[in-house]
Amino acid sequence: MFCDVFLSKVVGVTTWRDGCIKLKVSDMATASDEAFTYLLIENYWDNWATLDLETYKNETTYENNSTKKKKRKATWGKYTKNAYGARRFGGWTDEGRLRFNSLYAEVTADRLKNGGRIEELYLSHCVETMTTPKKEREPYNCNIVAVWEDITDLI
Repeated sequence: MFCDVFLSKVVGVTTWRDGCIKLKVSDMATASDEAFTYLLIENYWDNWATLDLETYKNETTYENNSTKKKKRKATWGKYTKNAYGARRFGGWTDEGRLRFNSLYAEVTADRLKNGGRIEELYLSHCVETMTTPKKEREPYNCNIVAVWEDITDLI
């Protein structure tokens, strides 16, 4: 899920889709990309954890067969500065920059220690998923499952 949902958005969906059946994760995403993805998750985790999913789903309105999202109030994350005026968001705090450096060091060390085997497993998952016709693929499990305990151990 981390690679398919989060890391692919940081790297670029087209780059990810085109490369995931041929390349290892480390060939598509730098350690910096991976650390930044972890930082984004950590930065906004509290906002997501308190998000009322039913309200969120109902914020989409349909008019003349088009989909429009209602504007939601901007929320800031754990490591982002609150700013007003011309700059809606104030960038990363010093604590956020330090946390990124820490995550980068952890990702780099983890890639050296565990990267090869995990990348091989993910590559085979992508090959199996992407080469199977869409109609024959197992649908994603769309049930909402709380993973707070698992993910906080990772970040």
